[in-house]
Amino acid sequence: MNIENFIEKTAKGAGKILMKHFGKLKHIEPKGRRDVVTEADKLSEKFIISQIKKKFPNHAILGEETGMHGKSENLWVIDPLDGTKNYSIRNPFFNVSIAFLQNGEITNAGVYAPFLDEFYYAEKGKGATLNKKRIHVSDVSDLKNSFVQFCRGVSNKAIRNCSKIYSHLLPKVLALRQQGAAELEMCFVAAGRTPVYYMNDFNTPWDVAAGTLIVREAGGKVTNFKGEEFNLFKHKNIIASNGKIHEKIMKEINKALQRV
Repeated sequence: MNIENFIEKTAKGAGKILMKHFGKLKHIEPKGRRDVVTEADKLSEKFIISQIKKKFPNHAILGEETGMHGKSENLWVIDPLDGTKNYSIRNPFFNVSIAFLQNGEITNAGVYAPFLDEFYYAEKGKGATLNKKRIHVSDVSDLKNSFVQFCRGVSNKAIRNCSKIYSHLLPKVLALRQQGAAELEMCFVAAGRTPVYYMNDFNTPWDVAAGTLIVREAGGKVTNFKGEEFNLFKHKNIIASNGKIHEKIMKEINKALQRV
């Protein structure tokens, strides 16, 4: 079994677990001040980790719910349920994401949205696909025609900065939407459905690991707010775009953050 088949089979297996428990949750627990976790998150992560350990016993794994497992130059970064708050209120916009890194570089990535039955996949240097068909970012180049997706971290600083960016951007773009599942929103950029996604002040690499590679392989651009190539374990903000809108949206975000 190659990496693509493994990621697809594992992500879809986790997706089945999520669908089985959708709308039937018995426990929704707080996770920090502004997040939640469910039994579905835990069951999905347990399944993904078991599959990786079975197939690649010497690889390391970073999971959202259980942290780091092992140490290796080969690392799996997984989000067993991206969009937990959506899931907990029976909103179908959620996904499973799995990324594989070699020596710190993302080389393979998959995102599966169970309700849409959409599987996004990318391998470094080989392009990106949606259900086996090649995808490419959009050609939108004007802010006024841009449907912008965004998210933020959970700290007070993140909320303050998010408010600054939102109020500054809203009059300049077609629409601003926080849809609540970062990896899937990044995949929408890759598929040409929206031209840009940004997130500020976060410390959750599993939220953007797979999407970063998928956007890049679909012809897009992924940087931090300073325009530096995005580094999964270094940067705490991200812009993923079609490339054509990138400099404009980055300029406006930085203008917003400079406001008192």
